[in-house]
Amino acid sequence: MSTPPRRPARHRTWSGAVRWSPQQVLRPTTTDGVVAAVRTARARGCALRVLGAGHSFSALAATDGITLSLDGLQGLVRADPRTGLATVRGGTRLWVLADLLAPHGLALSVMGDIDRQSLAGAIQTGTHGTGARFTGFAAMVRALRLVLADGSVVETSPSRDPQLFEAARLGLGTLGVVLEVTVQCVPRYRLELVERTVPWDAGVGGFLADSARADHYELFWFPRTDRVTARTMHRLPAAAPRERPARALELLQQEVLGNGVWEALCRGAALAPPLSRPVAELASLVFAGPRVVDDSAAVYVAPRRVRFHESEWALPAECAEEALAALRERFAAERVRVTFPLEIRRAAADDVWLSTAHGRDTVYIAAHRYHREEPGPYLLLVQRTLARFGARPHWGKMHWLGARELSQRYPRFEEFRAVRAAADPDGVFMTPYLRHLLG
Repeated sequence: MSTPPRRPARHRTWSGAVRWSPQQVLRPTTTDGVVAAVRTARARGCALRVLGAGHSFSALAATDGITLSLDGLQGLVRADPRTGLATVRGGTRLWVLADLLAPHGLALSVMGDIDRQSLAGAIQTGTHGTGARFTGFAAMVRALRLVLADGSVVETSPSRDPQLFEAARLGLGTLGVVLEVTVQCVPRYRLELVERTVPWDAGVGGFLADSARADHYELFWFPRTDRVTARTMHRLPAAAPRERPARALELLQQEVLGNGVWEALCRGAALAPPLSRPVAELASLVFAGPRVVDDSAAVYVAPRRVRFHESEWALPAECAEEALAALRERFAAERVRVTFPLEIRRAAADDVWLSTAHGRDTVYIAAHRYHREEPGPYLLLVQRTLARFGARPHWGKMHWLGARELSQRYPRFEEFRAVRAAADPDGVFMTPYLRHLLG
């Protein structure tokens, strides 16, 4: 009797909140390999989900069918310094992309503070950075090359099958497998980063004005403390002199204190929750770092080795101060104990159908919970407090909304559903979780 094939090992998201065991894991290195994988899923009648870096906190990539890794499809296809357009394979990691663009004198117009994601994963989940004049990744997309559910390979852009393009540039991986992405880049630049700790009233009350003046601006607030850390970034020419702390000091701040000691403090607070308040108070006092000037990618990104769960909400910018005041009041009333800060960012409105910034100047409020602690009660508290502001959840992060609520928050939701159904009528790229989201 033959031995049955072994089921692949369990997969997990970065935080460990979502785990799954697929029937099979496929790792194609060519377009034909991706086409074959999609046809295999279709023939078996099982779902196929694409796994980039696994850096989402939600169940978007999870399936008991076929997991398709894009690790074998990385690299720069072409770049044009004159137009700023760069075509990149979908599995390319963001931290690699910065190095690939640099020889062509190009850079991404904005990045988040984590660069471990794949480019395809970043655009499909609505990843963004901060900056009142800058959109998220999906709005930088100018063309896509996809493998559809029937195994066909298509090119789509605003002039070629525009309905498919509008849905697929932020499609949650439900329109097809992203082989290549053409993104609008900008000339290389450096950033000056200055961090300072300010009183709550000054930081939150001045957030909209301060974020409008700076190229990139964000706040960090440790719940139930009376201060915030403001990070201000200004864009400089690529030839501006680089300025960083001494390497030994930087390692001490980022690795020893920012990750090693922080892990120990968070773990201690998880075992003894009353420690959460003093840990948060201490962190809020020492969170600000030294001034830095460097290439943009090196300034946007910070090492994040202490794992956490995350939920993030996008709301109209004009509601930001009221929403943060509501959270402050609720946290005090509930006497929440949490070590990680809220992160407050801003992005420009865009026209991407499922973008969290669709049609409105947007402020993002992200809540984090140490990965060894139960995230549900705290993150649900944030979700419910922000609901009255029309907050939209980040697709790649934890939330508890379904199609009924989401359809009320996205004006183009039904159009997206129609295009998705036409592109994949048999639901090859759908799972129970995605049916819960999209209906």
